[in-house]
Amino acid sequence: MTNENHKRTKSFKTLLCLVLALVLSACNSSEPMSDEQQVRAVLEAMEHAAQDRSLSAVMQHVSPKYKDPQGNDFKTVQRLIQLQFITNQNINIFSKVREIEIIDNAAAVEMSLAMASGKLDLSDESNRLRADSFRLSLLYIKEDGDWQLQSASWQRGW
Repeated sequence: MTNENHKRTKSFKTLLCLVLALVLSACNSSEPMSDEQQVRAVLEAMEHAAQDRSLSAVMQHVSPKYKDPQGNDFKTVQRLIQLQFITNQNINIFSKVREIEIIDNAAAVEMSLAMASGKLDLSDESNRLRADSFRLSLLYIKEDGDWQLQSASWQRGW
């Protein structure tokens, strides 16, 4: 190894150690997230997973005990999401959480969601009018420390 390569490797290792130390200290000094923050993080993760068309990443947040008023269970929801991914090569989502109410290990979420299969900028309200929009009522249950979607109901409209 040349002297210059050795210096670069040593500099890289030093930089890597510094970055890791900063990351670890940031992790250790931050307070734990509240239940509401955790639920919001799950909602965001599910939205990103849907836009990335990752069935496994979406379903990891759905309880195996899922049941909804429409009669859907975990397997049915999995098939419905998979069908959306097959029929839509691009999925664009814009959501707005209207309310989160947490009681013990349950979180009731009211939100609006606009979804389009194209590249519409759904942050623009006029584009949301052209998208499919839904008002969602979601129930999350904290299972083994993770918030899992237990049930969902929806109606058309923003």
